[in-house]
Amino acid sequence: MNLNQAMFDDLNAQLDAMSPEIQGTALISNEGAVIFQEGETIVDQRLIGIAGAAIVRLAEHISSGLAECPAQEISIRCERYTSLFVPVGADALLMLVLSVDTDTRPLARAIPGMVSALG
Repeated sequence: MNLNQAMFDDLNAQLDAMSPEIQGTALISNEGAVIFQEGETIVDQRLIGIAGAAIVRLAEHISSGLAECPAQEISIRCERYTSLFVPVGADALLMLVLSVDTDTRPLARAIPGMVSALG
């Protein structure tokens, strides 16, 4: 699915309503380009885009070896933040930056349905 700016803005509004812990959002192509971004989360767009795409590819490779268990989410936690990566369609992933204590599971479960409803 290809999200345009209006769809990305709508998705952000839905996510903000669901979790006030979201501090930023980015849509990243599988090639590593940051397509859209909201919030102050990405200092180096090129680096985060490439790293995000690589993380998803690695997760897909690992999960394919685990009895065809598709990756639904990837999260990275540091002292202050959590970065949540969720595949959205075959060609992109959504990255959310949240406070470290946020339970990311409800967001990860809701995002695919939200994206499907947009298109």
